[in-house]
Amino acid sequence: MSRILAILASLIFFCVGVCGQASAAPSEVGSIREMRGTGEILREKQKREAQKNEPVFRTDTVRTFDKSRAKLLFIDDSLVMVGEKSTFRISEHFRDNKNISVFNLVDGVMNVIVGKSGFEVRTPTAVTAARGTSYLVWVDGNKTGLAVTEGKVDFSEVNAPPDRKMTIPAGRTSIVEVGKPPVVAVRTNPDLIKRYYEQTLEPDERWGPVLLKATGSGIAPPNAVNPPQARLMALRAAKVDAMRNLLEQTQGVTIISDTRIEDFVTKSDMIKARVDAFIKGAWVSEERELADGTMEVDMEIALGIGFRRMFLEQTEKR
Repeated sequence: MSRILAILASLIFFCVGVCGQASAAPSEVGSIREMRGTGEILREKQKREAQKNEPVFRTDTVRTFDKSRAKLLFIDDSLVMVGEKSTFRISEHFRDNKNISVFNLVDGVMNVIVGKSGFEVRTPTAVTAARGTSYLVWVDGNKTGLAVTEGKVDFSEVNAPPDRKMTIPAGRTSIVEVGKPPVVAVRTNPDLIKRYYEQTLEPDERWGPVLLKATGSGIAPPNAVNPPQARLMALRAAKVDAMRNLLEQTQGVTIISDTRIEDFVTKSDMIKARVDAFIKGAWVSEERELADGTMEVDMEIALGIGFRRMFLEQTEKR
């Protein structure tokens, strides 16, 4: 009898140990879709070669070496493309029922297209936070750089309180140094985009961001109650006119050599809706009031690789 009890006790301890290990094991959160050159994955203090189709798990650290780059796709449809000599760690991915992905970029450059979740990249000096957009973030010594290619990204010093963040729009670049707030965003230098696209993307993927600009005009209606109301109504009309002109430009963009946006907008209500959504992300770059009371508004929008990805995905389905 005592022998039977001892066997049962051993089985119970074995089951508890195995079940405990299974529950503690990290979950798969994505995979390496492309790997150029050599890289490695550090998982539970063990190194393994980074290869195409290799799964990645929460808490993994991914590293690329000289003349290498990798593209990773995560379960929330986020794409992360890392350049050479880059190191990043997957800190969180939907942990504790939080719909958010958190990455720690230790060194190098990341080119990201944010998927359906909240998305954060933390560096030694800064934090970026976004949803449904695309941007470049890089670490250069004691500085962190951010270049937004679509949408808007919150940018702050790593230890700053939530109310000290700066929102950076598409087409703009900012820098954070150790212990300092982000510098005022400036127009992104095309050479900077070219350099980091060459490090993170294949040659046929190095498209955009295309910066479109349009001007709209508006006049106040005759039934305006007072001059301030007249000015606001004229300004609103000018913005609507500028967005309409932006849409006309957007629908003429060539995505790949044999594809123009008109083709997909005409045949797909879904694509048309998503193009409209991109236009809603445009920003006002300048407002002018002319001598006759007419308002003019300049609006801009940057169409980056996320915009291109939308149409390429549609092309693959055809």
